[in-house]
Amino acid sequence: MVYIGRSIDEFAVGMQRTFKRRFTAEKTRMMGDLIGDHNLFHYDNDFIKHTRFKRPIAHGLLVGGMICHFGGDVFPGPGYLAESMTFSFLKPVYFDEEITAVGTVTAVDKDSKRVTFAMSCFNDRGDRVLEGTVVGIPFRVGVPDK
Repeated sequence: MVYIGRSIDEFAVGMQRTFKRRFTAEKTRMMGDLIGDHNLFHYDNDFIKHTRFKRPIAHGLLVGGMICHFGGDVFPGPGYLAESMTFSFLKPVYFDEEITAVGTVTAVDKDSKRVTFAMSCFNDRGDRVLEGTVVGIPFRVGVPDK
């Protein structure tokens, strides 16, 4: 038997992990096609140069989606199922910026078997571009060896 995931007892407030991601024009175009959002802020140079952003920006949910990668793959990792999420988009993310995500466990509720973590994302200049919170359910599951 191989065990995947973590039990509620394996979490403690303050646990933290970091990872990085870069968002390109192509990834933004793919996101727009997947969700049907073709807002000019992401694609039209003539439009955007007349706004405060001056150049195209990545979809907020593409950046916010880092929280899904964090929770499902990085930490807590496989076996963590998100129950609710919140985001605050603080600054634009421009194409090809390296974004650093820092996730921190902020609450462990053993009675309800819920783990909450907060994620802050920073661009390569150190500006905070996104804040997010996830409440989720950790599972530790035994899977038969193959």
